[in-house]
This record gives sequence, C-alpha cells and structure tokens, in this order.
Amino acid sequence: MTIAPRIVGILLAIATAVGLARASIVPFSPHGEQAVLRLAWTARPERIEDCRQQSDEELQKLPAHMRQSVACVGTTATYRLEVRWNDEVILQQTVRGGGLRHDRPLYLFRDIPLSPGEGTVGVQFDRVESVSASPHRERSSDEREEARHSTAIDDVRRRRELEERTRGREEAIPSSLSLERRVRMISHRVVLVTYDADLRTFRMVEDGPR
Repeated sequence: MTIAPRIVGILLAIATAVGLARASIVPFSPHGEQAVLRLAWTARPERIEDCRQQSDEELQKLPAHMRQSVACVGTTATYRLEVRWNDEVILQQTVRGGGLRHDRPLYLFRDIPLSPGEGTVGVQFDRVESVSASPHRERSSDEREEARHSTAIDDVRRRRELEERTRGREEAIPSSLSLERRVRMISHRVVLVTYDADLRTFRMVEDGPR
C-alpha cells in the first residue's frame, strides 16, 4: 500500500471518530419540539372476591397451616384509563396487574406528545368491575358466634388473617381516581402524572428537559 491511500484512510478514520463524538453530544428528542405528558405509576390492583365463613368441619379437613376462617374466590380488578387534553380524549387504555393471573402489581408508563401551550389535563382511572360484581356477604349473627367459639383456628391466627385482608384492601389502588389540572406545556419539557401510594391519589410533577 502506498503512502497516499494510508493517509486517506487515516483521515477518514479521524473524520468518523469526530463525527461520532459530535453526534453523541447533540440533544435528541423523539418528539421533536413537542412537550410530553408522562403517565407513570405502579400500584397493587384490588382483589374482587366472594367470601364466606368456613365451618369447623371444613377446616378440620385441611392441614393446620392452610386453614383460614374465611374462604374467598375471585380475581384481580381491571381498570380503564382515559386521558383528556382540553376536553378531547387523547388516550384510552385497559390496565391490569402483571403476571399470568394478573395478580401482581400493575405498571403503567406512557409518554404522550403534546403541542406546546396552555391547557387542561384530565386523567381518569376507574375499576371496570361494578360493586355488584364483587359481593362480600356479611356473616349472620349465628356465623359470627360460631367463629368466636371455633376450635379449628386459634385467636392469634384468626386475628392475623383479618389484619392481612384489611391491609390488602388498604394497599390496593382506589376503585376510582381522577385528576384535572390547568398546566402550561413547554417544548422539550415533561409533565408527569403519577400515583402517590401514601396519599392514595394522583399528583402532577413538572419535570425538567427530556
């Protein structure tokens, strides 16, 4: 190989390296000059159940570690998400928990590009199943009395079972959530809507550049 081709090759290599270096520091936005409304949250879905008090006879047939005073069957809730921008529906989506049985926490992450400007964001998140579809039969006075005198499950286990069911309901995302806020969308900026598990409500955060 002569000197000239070597020099050309070296110059091409240098030019390529410089080009890659410059490209790596140029800001890139997949949505161009638009702003972004970001929906991002994770939460525990509600459990839709039909429960009944088990008798001592039923409990005695089970191993001690599998006994529960209340037997429940059911599934986890499905949710309908609707997002509006200035009263126009811009997103509709059905959301369920993760896993094959949808019994794991639900996870949502969506970026919605919007033209810069001032407007009203509305987010509605509702459980699909109606209350009538998830009956929880109240125990009769006789059943409550029988539960108190049951010998198949001790009081500590029964109390722990009740606490676990109560905690599960309290940790689940509410059956209906909504947020409506006037906001100014700025080019290359993100406005975040997320779920606050402590306050059990939506909140909006104006983020920095994308």
